[in-house]
Amino acid sequence: MLPTTATNEQPPANQATPPAADATPATWDAFLDKQPAEIKALYTNHSQSLLNTVSATRDERDAFKRQIKELMPKAEKGSALETTLTEISSKLEVAERRADFLADAVKPEIECRNPSAAWVIAKAQDLFTKNGQPDWKAIKAAAPEFFGAPSTTGHAGNGTDKPAPKAGMNEYIRHMTGRS
Repeated sequence: MLPTTATNEQPPANQATPPAADATPATWDAFLDKQPAEIKALYTNHSQSLLNTVSATRDERDAFKRQIKELMPKAEKGSALETTLTEISSKLEVAERRADFLADAVKPEIECRNPSAAWVIAKAQDLFTKNGQPDWKAIKAAAPEFFGAPSTTGHAGNGTDKPAPKAGMNEYIRHMTGRS
C-alpha cells in the first residue's frame, strides 16, 4: 500500500472560504456576467423584442401624460372637458400604481401567490407607505393566505396527495402482454 500525501489545508479561521465554483449566483445579473459572450448575445437577442415593447409602452404612457397636462390649462374651470381630463388622469395614475404593485408582487422574495387579490386588499385597506409603495408586511398581515411558497403535494398525472404507485416487473409484463 502506498502512503498518501494528502494535505488537509484549511483557511485560517478569520478568512472566509471562497464560494464553490458551481455555487448559485445571488442575482440574474451576476449569473449572466459569468456567461460567455455567445450566451450573452443569445440572451440579448431573445429579450430585445420584449424590452422594445416595454419601452414603447412606457413612451406611449408618457405621451398620454404630457397630452393631459397640456390640455388641462386649456379647459374651462368646471367644464365637461376638465372633468373628463381629471378622470382620465386619475385612471392613469391608478393603472400605473397597479402595474407597479403587480410587478413587485411577482418577485420571488415577496412570495405572493395571488397578486390580483393582494392588490384588492391593499387598495381597499390603503396598505401603502407614505411614498406610495406597497407595505408588504401590512399586506401579508392582512391576507396571509395570499403569500408563501407554493405548496404542491400532488404528483403530475394522478391529482392526489398520494405518490403514484411504483410499477414492478409484474405490472410491466402484464402491460406488455395486454393482461391488465
